Amino acid sequence: MSANHKSTWIKNPLAILVDEEGTAGGGLVVQGGKITEIIASGDAPSGKIDEIFNAASHVVLPGLVNTHHHFYQTLTRAHPQAINKELFDWLKALYPVWANVVNGDSFRLATRLALTELMMSGCTTVSDHHYLYPTGLEDAMDIQAEEATSSGMRMTLNRGSMDLSVKDGGLPPDSVVQDRQEILADCERVIGAYHSTDAGAMLQVALAPCSPFSVTTELMRETADLAKKCNCRLHTHLGETHDEDAYCIEKFSCRPVDYLEESKRGDGGFGHTGTK
Repeated sequence: MSANHKSTWIKNPLAILVDEEGTAGGGLVVQGGKITEIIASGDAPSGKIDEIFNAASHVVLPGLVNTHHHFYQTLTRAHPQAINKELFDWLKALYPVWANVVNGDSFRLATRLALTELMMSGCTTVSDHHYLYPTGLEDAMDIQAEEATSSGMRMTLNRGSMDLSVKDGGLPPDSVVQDRQEILADCERVIGAYHSTDAGAMLQVALAPCSPFSVTTELMRETADLAKKCNCRLHTHLGETHDEDAYCIEKFSCRPVDYLEESKRGDGGFGHTGTK
């Protein structure tokens, strides 16, 4: 019998934190990634059990869900060039650093570290918004899929994007942005490789244009169209700071939420947009 189909009795825990009525004092039976039976105090499972985990010194709680993260930024925590700076200045200080530091090997380590930290804090489901693509990191989503699968974490791979660099009026330098068609082609590739809508899916994909100050309106719209076509969600930063408000008012004559509403005209996109 495969490990995935073994029945495990998590026996007699100290507490089950979602058991408000106190009816599951005998624990839980888990099989195939699902809770199949709740055991009252003093009772035993009704069916055959393959293994027993004595939880007498443990508390059972649901896995926590982290809905927004940037794993690659674990590489530059408390970087001296970015201490105590507002968002735009913080980003301008770190974009050049990330362009030189973030590569396949370091990104894999950052992803592994972030997943480990999240597991240790009780998270079992994560959503990482990765939008930084210096040359050589085109397989970022593949790396994250491998690391999430290896760790046993459930993960939404947010295929982020930036195509609006400083020379075109955006914030990031040319070294970390991609061409719009390159982005959209890779979004389709990643969806085809990793997006699952099955119940209990361990990997899903969301499309995640980074922000109004790093993504063109055309990419916002085309990403929304693609997400709708492929039945996956959208995720973005929106209205993070007063700097972003000022940027949108100057560039688009409206605030960020109004800009996003205008960007979806005619395609029905961004109806499932996550915000930070």
